[in-house]
Amino acid sequence: MALETRLDRDRSRSHDGTGTPPVVYFAHASEDKAAARPIAEYLMANGIDVWFDEWEIAAGDSLRRKMDEGLGACTHFVVLLSPTALIKPWVNEEVDAGFVRRVEGTSKFIPLRLGLPLTDLPPLLKGMLSPEIAPGHQGALEALVNQIHGVSAKPALGPTPRYVQRVDALGHYSPAAIAIGKRIASVSETAEAFDPQLDFEDLAAATGLSLDDVEVGVLDLVEAGLLEETDTIGESIVWPLGPLYITFDPHVHDWRPAEDAKTLAATMVNMGSEQYSPTDLNAGLNWPVRRMNAALHAVKAAGLADCHQLMGGDRWAVTLLIVTAHTRRAARA
Repeated sequence: MALETRLDRDRSRSHDGTGTPPVVYFAHASEDKAAARPIAEYLMANGIDVWFDEWEIAAGDSLRRKMDEGLGACTHFVVLLSPTALIKPWVNEEVDAGFVRRVEGTSKFIPLRLGLPLTDLPPLLKGMLSPEIAPGHQGALEALVNQIHGVSAKPALGPTPRYVQRVDALGHYSPAAIAIGKRIASVSETAEAFDPQLDFEDLAAATGLSLDDVEVGVLDLVEAGLLEETDTIGESIVWPLGPLYITFDPHVHDWRPAEDAKTLAATMVNMGSEQYSPTDLNAGLNWPVRRMNAALHAVKAAGLADCHQLMGGDRWAVTLLIVTAHTRRAARA
């Protein structure tokens, strides 16, 4: 039955009687048809309309026009990625179209992996949740159906943590606090504990602030939970805490730790293990240590994994990450 006909038929109802059902455009390589067909059939059997080429394109039809119709109607773009699919120009064109719809906000983009290691994904897809689909793997299909139907509902909205409130709202800080925060984020080489340690004179010389202004700026950041201060033999020394990098890195570096933390969550779920070292996670990302540590601070601050700091942790701000329900929820989001 043509996609348009099914949509007309179901326009006023869905799987739960509240509206139009989800519509999936299912892209795949023709060589993977035998693996793709059961997936499409499973989605159809579970209340999800599917544009699947052999069901939609008849003899004499315009392939491009039919594909445009399917893409225009879909709420979810699903692509089955295999070693064969990655080198197919036609599949890559479909993926490009799916990305455009994702960027426009008109449909969601869901990559599935078929016999394809996570490390072989294109860079743009490595940070996205990409479940592995194996023949007979019912659990993965059930999770896919749940994701498309939105079964994993959002929890109730709670109060925003203080460090998140500050990420893109530097106007809440005094000019002195902003200057100090940016200075520390820019000179830290590793974003580990006590990197760097600075006294008030150091900060005054680096920022051009007076000592009085440095004192006020430091107080602002200490009260926000971004700095710690100690008074040793009459000399005040400050050093950054993890949330400082979450707050100020986007303003002095080409990365955003809060977004990188979500990428790490997706990477942990994609790789399929229950615990990781940062070295494991960075194998495919190849981030500088400074960026990785800022992302680890963000994972810990947001509670996206169970984080531990073990002895002999080498260069990492967190040395062991254990997957939790929070990790899986962040990866799905």
